[in-house]
Amino acid sequence: MASVVASRAAASRSFAVEAFVGRKATGWPFARLDVATSELCVRLPFPWFISRRQAATAIDAVILSSRFGRLCCIRFDDGAGSLANVHVHPLLRTQLVIEELRRCGYRLRDERSAS
Repeated sequence: MASVVASRAAASRSFAVEAFVGRKATGWPFARLDVATSELCVRLPFPWFISRRQAATAIDAVILSSRFGRLCCIRFDDGAGSLANVHVHPLLRTQLVIEELRRCGYRLRDERSAS
């Protein structure tokens, strides 16, 4: 049992983000984006206790865009639509989040302005 938990923890990486699921939001550092080769998961803890997850095979693209000039916004294009109303803002270590998404094999579509 312990080896299953350890392998699952080693297979995913969790990042503190500001996250929105529909009209519900949780600020940094409480909301989490879990990136794994098998799935993506966005978790909003107290007071909402909401999590949205999608298998990696169902995610067509991870969309990077800019909000308010500098803030990176990450959205998800998935066929099932379970992440359609979800977006996250990694306030710290944005490049690390992007590199982890690439490392896990997600196709990134960068729509951030070059300016």
